[in-house]
Amino acid sequence: MNHILIYFPYELQQNPKSGSGVRPKRLTEAFRRYGEKQGFEVVVISGQSQQRKKEIEKYLSSYKMEEAAFCYMENSTMPYWLTDKDHLPRALGMDSGFWRKLKKHHVPIGCFYRDVYWQFDDMYVPPFGKKALTPVMRHIYQTELKTYHKYVDIMYLPSLEMNSFVKWSKKYDELPPGMEPVEKTAPAPKGSVPSAVYVGGITDEIGILTMLEGFDEINKDSLTVQLQFICRENEFKKSAKIQAYTDRPWLTIQHLSGQELKKVYKESTIALIPREKNTYHDFAMPVKLFEYLSYSLPIVATNCDAQARFLEENNFGIVSEVDKHQFAKAVLRAVDPDMHFKLVSSIEAGAYEHNSWDARVEKAANDLLGLKG
Repeated sequence: MNHILIYFPYELQQNPKSGSGVRPKRLTEAFRRYGEKQGFEVVVISGQSQQRKKEIEKYLSSYKMEEAAFCYMENSTMPYWLTDKDHLPRALGMDSGFWRKLKKHHVPIGCFYRDVYWQFDDMYVPPFGKKALTPVMRHIYQTELKTYHKYVDIMYLPSLEMNSFVKWSKKYDELPPGMEPVEKTAPAPKGSVPSAVYVGGITDEIGILTMLEGFDEINKDSLTVQLQFICRENEFKKSAKIQAYTDRPWLTIQHLSGQELKKVYKESTIALIPREKNTYHDFAMPVKLFEYLSYSLPIVATNCDAQARFLEENNFGIVSEVDKHQFAKAVLRAVDPDMHFKLVSSIEAGAYEHNSWDARVEKAANDLLGLKG
């Protein structure tokens, strides 16, 4: 029977709670919907190395490889040889051997490559925290990319800008990120004070202080825009600079996560992504951006290349320089009733339709089926 292969070279979580665990579940569900609509069976291969080995053997004995329409893969942030729980390499040639068989039978392969944080000294923490292992691990990551280059026909990246570091010389592209359905919320009562929300880490002090200093400016004469500041408690306790703002009447600091955020999102007028503009942030696409959009929240973000391009091309938000005065102006512009209405209308008209899990799957499937010939 004609079928689609989905390949995760790692173990999937049984009851995922975090974004990284939920992603494969949502993606597989979307592929199954696509398969039902287009007449394809969907075969998922995943697990630690020994489990993958069993599933590959089962697949080879149960299916005709020439009937595979394509194979879609998503890598781990750990090289695929080391994705067992103890990170010991087992069955070293198993995955690439399977991909080699797929190529022999002219099965197109697409792979989503998540991140290149391992190339950045200030972000990468080597195994056991031993810096001596950094060059070894970077060599392994580079070897992984070279292996993908042998077998992968299309490399998908979180942003086109990231290829400056992946250096993929074959076909590469972006995919819709995979959004949950847009939740429409009732507009705030007329005359109420607008509320902005920030959810995330606070280790990027340049970005966070740009936001906080901007809100000081916005509210210097009277309460004009409130800020719901959601961060991790352990990070907050370590930051004296951010703790210095706790007495501000416009600021509410909470330590929430998961379902607890829904109420905050529904009470907010806009959302914020204040990032320092640097090499890594210029190609990164924050997951929170799409979570904000799922609640129809226009976004004020700093001018990091990939996120700025996405927001401006789609009219989903306002982009500011990393400057407290400019950030303050961008926030005031975003909460202006006419501008806010336009931004929300754009989000509700196109954010989910063009960025859903189904859109992600259809884009990948159309690309890969186009290579089948």
